[in-house]
Amino acid sequence: MKNPVHLVLIILFITQLACNTLVPPRPEGTWDPRPEALIVRGTFCCGFVPEMVVQNYIPDVQIWGDGRMIWTQTGSANNQRRVLEAYLTPDEMTQLLQRAVNDGFFGWQDNYADYSVTDMSSQCLAIELSSVRKSVCEYYQGAPKAFHTLYAYLAGGAGMSGADFVPTRGYLTAYSQNYGGQPPTTVNFHWPADSLGFSLSEATNGKWIEGEALAFAWRVVNENSWGEAIQEDEDYYQITVQIPGVNQVEPPTE
Repeated sequence: MKNPVHLVLIILFITQLACNTLVPPRPEGTWDPRPEALIVRGTFCCGFVPEMVVQNYIPDVQIWGDGRMIWTQTGSANNQRRVLEAYLTPDEMTQLLQRAVNDGFFGWQDNYADYSVTDMSSQCLAIELSSVRKSVCEYYQGAPKAFHTLYAYLAGGAGMSGADFVPTRGYLTAYSQNYGGQPPTTVNFHWPADSLGFSLSEATNGKWIEGEALAFAWRVVNENSWGEAIQEDEDYYQITVQIPGVNQVEPPTE
């Protein structure tokens, strides 16, 4: 017969192993309710892409403490993007966070990676509760299927319909293009410098904009977040628009 002390140690070891591997942590689903507190963020960017793409990128989903939620939808052509906004009620917020807890999010590894391919984007989901902050990232493959299911649910708007997000202030940067002497055959946008009050040549070092100028520039970058050609007289540009607190890369402080 084994030593009783050894049996107790074995039982304790098995119990601890089960807790660590079979039963994920279940933190209480409470959160900081302040509007500026970022509770959920999901990103899938950016890999080996032009810097313009990084500057224009908006996370797939973001949820703040007051229930404000912003997420993106990508069109089927030309990297079209739609940015949506909605507000979750406290009950909806509780259910959403509890789903992440129940799915086992807080027991997953911080990082899953398969580096057999290079220059890919990492897919990351971060959730901050009152008692714990957890981030899970996947590079190429390896994360649990439940990770992708949860990510898709959140990035799809978590069942919310939403309305088009309309920014009130943004940071515009224009990049002059010469296209090797061969201008694009199709240009969908012409910058109306007279009506907007400035030329894109004045924004090559960055410029804060609002009103009609922001509405026009916002339309352009959502038409093609990878860079849509804009013509102004005989010149061509591509632009980025960064919205404070929304884009992954924050614009310079004023």
